[in-house]
Amino acid sequence: MCLKARLTQSFSRAASSYDTYADVQPETATCLMARLKDREYQKILEIGCGTGSYTLMLAKKFVNSHILAVDISPVMVAKARIKLARYSRVRLEKADGEFLPVFISGPFDLITASGALHWFEDLERTIQQYCRILSPCGSVLFAVFGPNTLFELNKTLSHVFDNRVCLPVDFFPKETILQDFLSRAFNEWEVKELSLSRTYPDLLSLLRSLKSTGVAPRMETGPFVRTRAGMLEIERSYKKHFGSIRATYQVFICEGSKSPNHQITKSPNPQ
Repeated sequence: MCLKARLTQSFSRAASSYDTYADVQPETATCLMARLKDREYQKILEIGCGTGSYTLMLAKKFVNSHILAVDISPVMVAKARIKLARYSRVRLEKADGEFLPVFISGPFDLITASGALHWFEDLERTIQQYCRILSPCGSVLFAVFGPNTLFELNKTLSHVFDNRVCLPVDFFPKETILQDFLSRAFNEWEVKELSLSRTYPDLLSLLRSLKSTGVAPRMETGPFVRTRAGMLEIERSYKKHFGSIRATYQVFICEGSKSPNHQITKSPNPQ
């Protein structure tokens, strides 16, 4: 099964439990909203809207804006439509944010995404695509998780299973890569790193949270834990190295604008 099909299946399966277990994601969305303070936009495109929590934040803040929100999972879009039912200015559609259909042509004053773009296979091409459908003074603002996300779990699983378990975060973009992509596309840009952490009562709670938000470790041969004894072995190793079942989330807040007058503190050029 290809990556896109696997992601669609995974997030569709997690749609009913997503809002219950997603606590880092709303905090990330709140960080994005803080960047949008005192701004106004007529047309907004949101990529990877999921169940619509960030969409709802946008709708409440930008009361005069028209918002188009898309997600690759039809089940997620259905959940979001229920959540946004009273907002006539919000349109929700099933679409792949990496390969936008022709009916999404802009121009948009803001293209934004919270926790979606790290799944894309060709992020630079995607950013260039967004740049082309921005209005002259428009901007792109998104949050992605970096490769050091869940490093505690990653190290523990590598130790116990001798690198036979795959965590998808291994393929998430590094800061230097994001800086490079943004600098090629925009006149003004910034990448800011945040570190968020959560502590869980046990390993099962962490794994349940990941699975219920559409993300989970996997082995090509099937489930990596089949017995309670196996779970306890991983948990003992986790606590031995980190003291508790703590999970760190590396988040990059990225913004770019074609307009040289857009107020972004420009980061130094990557080396």
